[in-house]
Amino acid sequence: MLGLIRQPPQDASKLEPKLRLIVEAVKRGISDEVQAELIAGIEDSGKTYKPTGVAMEAFRQMWRQLLPDFRILCLTESPAHAAMWYHYADQYRGVVLEFRCDDHADSAWLAAKPVSYPRDKPSVYTASGWAELLTLEKELALDRILDAATYTKSPDWSYENEWRITSFRRPTDTGPFTDRKFGVEELSAVYLGPNISEKYRETIIAIASSYPTLRLINVSVGMSREFEFTATGD
Repeated sequence: MLGLIRQPPQDASKLEPKLRLIVEAVKRGISDEVQAELIAGIEDSGKTYKPTGVAMEAFRQMWRQLLPDFRILCLTESPAHAAMWYHYADQYRGVVLEFRCDDHADSAWLAAKPVSYPRDKPSVYTASGWAELLTLEKELALDRILDAATYTKSPDWSYENEWRITSFRRPTDTGPFTDRKFGVEELSAVYLGPNISEKYRETIIAIASSYPTLRLINVSVGMSREFEFTATGD
């Protein structure tokens, strides 16, 4: 906060209203004596204010309240990652759905944002980061918190190459998840897992007949232990 007094930003519109008034007053010009008093007051408050514990608990409480109404759809960039098949497709017995992003159809997939995997934890999880959030308007501060919580993960998860779409529970929804429809043209391919059962395969093939542009792709593991993809019927 001291930086806002010593070097006030050109644009103070995103700051918390009371702090914005102070910054604008500083920009218009105040005496060295008044500026010194402001800085001394902030420094004195900083000696007793410990934002981390209180702020983190406030974040956890907010997240617990928000979570039942929050919806996250997780996507990945490639159907060729063994760990993803193992963890998220029933150990190679499931399927992978491939969706087409259509600019002309106002596709919901266009809202997807990539997850980042920073080596350093986001600033909202640090004392200095929370101190900065306290200077912002509540809506903007909340957006930053949600963005960090939703679109960042530790580097250990970087192999997932994940993208996410977020939304909130609709008034008619029940339970912890939401079903949303997608257009027939948006589903471009279904990859049938290497260990898929014959019964499940037949069911998927029958459903696929309702999607005229859909590609059905068999997935197998070759001698090199890499996935091989062949269209059904080949």
